[in-house]
This record gives sequence, structure tokens and C-alpha cells, in this order.
Amino acid sequence: MSVKSPPEKYVVLRLGERVRLALPQLVVREALDMTGVVVSPMPGMPPIFRGITNLRGTFLWVLDTGAWLRQLEPDLAVPQTPGREGLVVTVGQRSLVMTIQGREGFLLATPAEMHPLSRLRHRHLFPRMTYWEGYPVALVDPTAWFQMLYQSAAGR
Repeated sequence: MSVKSPPEKYVVLRLGERVRLALPQLVVREALDMTGVVVSPMPGMPPIFRGITNLRGTFLWVLDTGAWLRQLEPDLAVPQTPGREGLVVTVGQRSLVMTIQGREGFLLATPAEMHPLSRLRHRHLFPRMTYWEGYPVALVDPTAWFQMLYQSAAGR
């Protein structure tokens, strides 16, 4: 008798018209309306970081998610996005705000519904993909993603 794996829950986000990513729901702490959030630029940081913000007494880095993805995968057509929305993402003891174009909803996916994403150069950050409402969605490995971001920031 085989045991079926329970579905995993993801938050689907949009960057541009056709690029969709999904983060495990467990790492998404909250959604933000970025129009009222003050972001202070930090000299010397990579351009993928818009700066820092003070969110209820906690200073968090603000990541321009579209710029980060364009830097990683220049062949993808990721347009400039206004980043009016944000997600507070926490992995371990580290948190940051990632700007997005919009939240699409929630995705429930079982391992059987996920496929390798072989086209991207940074497959370790996007190890699998699936479909949500007819759109391909790259699933983000948040631990690998945070490790790469913090190495990028520390290397400056």
C-alpha cells in the first residue's frame, strides 16, 4: 500500500504579465501595500536591494524581485514592475521584503504534480515547477534563495 504525499501549499506571486513564482506558504509572514512604506537606500549595496525599511520596529531589507530575477536569468522576459506590493518572507532567523507586481492566490500541489525546471541556469533556486490556472509557476527554494542573497550582499 503506497502512502500519498499530502499537497504542499504555496503563495503564487506575479512579476510582469507572464512570470509567476511560488513560495511555500510557511515562509510568507505577511503581505504589504508598498505605497506607504518608506524605503531608505543603502549606499554600496547591490542594485537588487532597494534599501531598508522599518516595519513596526524591525529593519528589513527590501528586495527588487524583478531586478533580482533579471540579473539571475537574463533570458527571461521580466519587465520592470512598480513593486506596489510586497511580501515579508522569513527563513530561519532572517526576514526581508520582496517587491512583487501582485499576489495571485494559493496553490496546492503534490510532488506528483511538480516537474523539474531544466531551462533556468539557477535550477537550485527554482528546483521544480507546476501549473496554476493554466500558467507555469516556478517554485522557489527559499533556503537556497536566502543563502544566495545574503552571500551577494556580504560580497559587496
